[in-house]
Amino acid sequence: MAHPFRRTLYSFLVVAATGASLWQAWQSYENQPPLSSTKKTPQGPQSELPHTVTAEPIAYTLQNKKLYLTFDSGTNWQQVPATMAEFFGGEYATANSNELLPNSYLLTQARSGFLIMKEEQLVWLETKDQGTSWQEYPVADVSYGLRFRQIQFLDDDFAVCVLSGGRVMGQEGVEVLLSHDAGKTWTEAPATGLGNGMLVTDAGFISPEVGFVSRKNQLYVTQDGGNNFSLATVTVPEKYEKIFVWPEAPYLEGDKLYLRVNQGDAGDYAGGLVKGLFESTDQGKTFTFVRELTEQEVAQ
Repeated sequence: MAHPFRRTLYSFLVVAATGASLWQAWQSYENQPPLSSTKKTPQGPQSELPHTVTAEPIAYTLQNKKLYLTFDSGTNWQQVPATMAEFFGGEYATANSNELLPNSYLLTQARSGFLIMKEEQLVWLETKDQGTSWQEYPVADVSYGLRFRQIQFLDDDFAVCVLSGGRVMGQEGVEVLLSHDAGKTWTEAPATGLGNGMLVTDAGFISPEVGFVSRKNQLYVTQDGGNNFSLATVTVPEKYEKIFVWPEAPYLEGDKLYLRVNQGDAGDYAGGLVKGLFESTDQGKTFTFVRELTEQEVAQ
């Protein structure tokens, strides 16, 4: 039987050690900067850097389970400080995790960044000094199971992020988030009229007020900054009714608003890549047919 004093001494030492560990953990937590101000620097040996020349001055590549970024057509590369699990979190639609989802990142000389997953939170990882330092800004909780994700910066201050997920039986929900401080903080727009529905296939805003969400063969439009959405009317000629079926995100060309409608995921008309071009004169409420776009025009 252990001596009572030894038992008491042992208990005291355990409590003291535990208390010291807790105090050290608390001090470490207290000294952590908030997520929105965290600066990250790339890791990894220089020998792992790619030796690839790119056609575009700013480009990314995925090698050795890391993502690298160049600002000089591949002369110099640097690792982006995030893991593959963070880049490809959620329900990711690209094959073999070999490319990022379109418009889930931004590559410019002044600002480059990526939407990444940190556990159940979507984060905007950004650099404004071409990779010398990186900042993380929380965008949204995505515990519902993120699928579609897209970010746009329309000017120096306004940004919009469209997310979808929680897929059940071909239906999912949609979130529209807005930032008025260049992506540092985000607020969710009411997006009344979207709710649960068909899978999101595209999205895009042409101004802080006017934006679109495509759900397979449906196109929703907002003209009040994401507060309310309603179905746009796309008038497809009878000849093309079963050919041009999935509207993409409308876009401005000069002062005209255009819409491309593709053939969906099973189209085979003229090779399946030809699209219909439509035009709107009422900020996206209605679209009328203009003409067919050839495969070469689509690829431009």
